[in-house]
Amino acid sequence: MKALVKYEKGEKKVRLMDCEEPHPAAGQVRIQVHYGGICGTDIHIYKDDGGYRTDPPVILGHELSGVVDSVGEEVPSGLIGKRVVSETYYHTCGRCFFCRTGHPNLCPERLSIGSGVNGAFAPYVVVPERNLHILPDGVGLREAAMTEPLACCAQAVLEKGEIRPGDRVLVTGPGAIGLMCLRLAVLCGGRVTVAGMKKDRERLQLALRFGAENIVCSDEEDALERIRPLFGACGADTVLECSGANPAINMALELVRKGGHYIQVGLTGRPTTLDMNLVTLKELRISGTFAQKPVWWARSLELLEQKKISLDPLISGVMPLDRWQEAFELYADGVGFKFLLSPIEGCSPPDES
Repeated sequence: MKALVKYEKGEKKVRLMDCEEPHPAAGQVRIQVHYGGICGTDIHIYKDDGGYRTDPPVILGHELSGVVDSVGEEVPSGLIGKRVVSETYYHTCGRCFFCRTGHPNLCPERLSIGSGVNGAFAPYVVVPERNLHILPDGVGLREAAMTEPLACCAQAVLEKGEIRPGDRVLVTGPGAIGLMCLRLAVLCGGRVTVAGMKKDRERLQLALRFGAENIVCSDEEDALERIRPLFGACGADTVLECSGANPAINMALELVRKGGHYIQVGLTGRPTTLDMNLVTLKELRISGTFAQKPVWWARSLELLEQKKISLDPLISGVMPLDRWQEAFELYADGVGFKFLLSPIEGCSPPDES
């Protein structure tokens, strides 16, 4: 089978290669991949900029939807043919402090598909049966391919955010992650301002459709002084920093109120600089959020089933696997929102609900 492989460490050491088809062992299933979403993590791996570690050679791709194709021993055969998504953790130890306290995303032995083990930019991927979530009726395979980033955002907003009705919220970075965080913050009752750059005007317009109260361009002249009044006399109650860009990080620290909550969602790729005096003088609470716990997969699928959030507007294109480089470059250049790769000929596999 043809698969997209990070074949060795180094910048752009990624190519489409012939690989053996995987087969499920005991407790595992094989998924025929219909769609795989390109994520910022994939771009960090492609650029090899330190934003995410891999163990090459490894097939990339951790956001996926598809159909169970075969099962290993000890797995019910009734799963074959089910439309599914899969959690990304291929292995966690189950013994460490983090696993035993409900934080498997922080397990030091964690191996994830698409980085530690072979992932979903291929016709087939093998995962533990325990990772599966069967898609609810009414949730299509294309939209479902973005369940993983939605679960990341659900953890950031619904667990870390503590947003109350009427809270003033700033979201920096109007990409797919930022817009999902925006929508979830609105569902919590937040009054959300989304900040991007002048090149993000299309994205900022979609932010209005997703419920943003204000949209702003942070790279315009005197932007900080024009944005500050949007948050009243005190400043933003909560910041969700989704861009990973140093200027946005520093602007967000300026705009969050004293005693406010700053949440870093986006990866920076490289070490960044910030004014730690603001953390002290403002008595800020700073949180990071990494990947997601299993509970947020179930909650994300509930939100999709209930139509409280729609991810279809975020799909900018579906491309065959052999056009991966074009799709990667569009994503890296900030064009559109979310690009999906499909190993299925014609990029139009059945998407029955």
